[in-house]
Amino acid sequence: MILYGRDLSPFTRRVAIWMTLQGRAVERRKITVAGEDFEQLKTVNPVGRVPALVLDDGSVLVESAAIVDWLEDTADEGQRLLPATGPARQDCLQHMAYAQSTAEKPVAFVYDKVRRPEEFHYLPWIARLEGQVRAGLAALEDRVPEAGWFGGDAPNGADIAVVIAWDMATTVAPHLTEGPYPKLARLSAEANAMPAFGDTHPGA
Repeated sequence: MILYGRDLSPFTRRVAIWMTLQGRAVERRKITVAGEDFEQLKTVNPVGRVPALVLDDGSVLVESAAIVDWLEDTADEGQRLLPATGPARQDCLQHMAYAQSTAEKPVAFVYDKVRRPEEFHYLPWIARLEGQVRAGLAALEDRVPEAGWFGGDAPNGADIAVVIAWDMATTVAPHLTEGPYPKLARLSAEANAMPAFGDTHPGA
């Protein structure tokens, strides 16, 4: 299989980590969504978005949620990173939802504060994004366990999503992560000591 997208994309990184933790072999094509790479990307995903996963039969999956759903559906029992059903599954999905919503805001921050020319910055919108990042991180800090993983003995989908959100914020908007977030920092440090996380860190 071939995964398109850079690790600076939290959505691509989510799929990359998921596949590694499941023990799946994947070839990486770390292209951007800008410049000449954009035209190449559109030959795989006509919308020009990452991640895009080319399966061994040549079919293409797009959007991280849909790709993760396929990974879970085709995984062996011991490979799955989501609880099968019930309250445990709903809790995990809600942790992931908060983390995904939080991770999206530093991405928007980059587009509005970094890529957009300064004369076109809309400061009220940027302030709103910053507030959403801080609120999201505070919500995640409350959810992170005092020790260990959301998944118990090993990381699960919630651990992946929460670490990605924190790492994205610390990489592109570190001034927004100066609050008291000891549990997020602890979870990220322990996760990034594992190759699946550390090798895909957006600041690497």
